[in-house]
Amino acid sequence: MGYFAVILMIGLLVYSIFCHLFKKTTQELHGYYLLVDKKKEDDSVKCYGVFQQGQKQITCELSFSLYLHLQVPQRGYLHAKNNKVKSFQTKE
Repeated sequence: MGYFAVILMIGLLVYSIFCHLFKKTTQELHGYYLLVDKKKEDDSVKCYGVFQQGQKQITCELSFSLYLHLQVPQRGYLHAKNNKVKSFQTKE
């Protein structure tokens, strides 16, 4: 019975180590950014926006409706997760 408990504990330890090592990290962005450029790939349906905050510049994937709605340059509150724009709210 004692060996079973030790093997179970070692198995749970190994499982938790693997879960921690291969955990996908999520990157969330919040804050006021300036939309400085919009890009659309010709061979696919993906649209991208280039956002800038100070010297930091990031590229995030936009939905097609948001791509059509936004004009360059435009400042607003960006909420992005895993390099995909969830919302970009302007004061219009």
